Amino acid sequence: MKVNIFTENLNTKIYGKNTLLFESLESTNKKMIEDLNSGVKLEEGSVYIALKQTAGKGSYGNKWQSDNNLGLWFSVLVYSPYKKEALSFLPGIALSKCLREKYNVDGHVKWPNDVLVENRKISGTLIQVTPLENKNACIIGTGVNLYHSKEDFDLSIRDKATSLYIETGKKVELNDFYKNLISYFEDIYTSNNSLSEYFREYSKMIGKTIKAKKDDEEIHALVKDITEEGYLQVEVNGKEDTWISRASLDIDTNY
Repeated sequence: MKVNIFTENLNTKIYGKNTLLFESLESTNKKMIEDLNSGVKLEEGSVYIALKQTAGKGSYGNKWQSDNNLGLWFSVLVYSPYKKEALSFLPGIALSKCLREKYNVDGHVKWPNDVLVENRKISGTLIQVTPLENKNACIIGTGVNLYHSKEDFDLSIRDKATSLYIETGKKVELNDFYKNLISYFEDIYTSNNSLSEYFREYSKMIGKTIKAKKDDEEIHALVKDITEEGYLQVEVNGKEDTWISRASLDIDTNY
């Protein structure tokens, strides 16, 4: 597979124009961070794609099963000053919009950065920031399950995960899917709308009562709204609360 199939006829101005393709990496985030810290000059919107990741990671140290060629595993580079909002929303919003408009799949964003189809996860994002001499580099790593059959998932997540193939019965071309997704990524990031506005449109959480484990305690919370910073505003036992980070939270996918 040649990298030019990911860049030819790409309908973006910046994002994805500089795309590097790797047969196998530990992770695209790790490789991009290593390259930046070793002095490699990468332009805004550069993308690393790996056909396989041998040590893919999700948020908060969770393992991301990507040691196969069954998905799109990639990282996008954004430099500061970037939008001072929750960038973790960005890939999920772009993917949800792409799934709905291009593939007739009802994807929706689960706070803060997963994408679900019904109550099964199809995508996740890990964002890492590394300081450079005069700016910060934000590396947005995303994995999208594309070609998995149910049996391709570990037993532990088989009932919690899905793929585009499971949802549509069709196997898309990897390069076509990537070009669609990165185009939505750029359109959303460069638009005048805030990411919180997009979240309200492409999430099904607001107005719903969700179940979560918070500090190892099971609770039910009514999701009231999302803030401009990307914090979740909830009501628990009649009291309002603001969830800033998912670090101590495990939110159920049924809502």
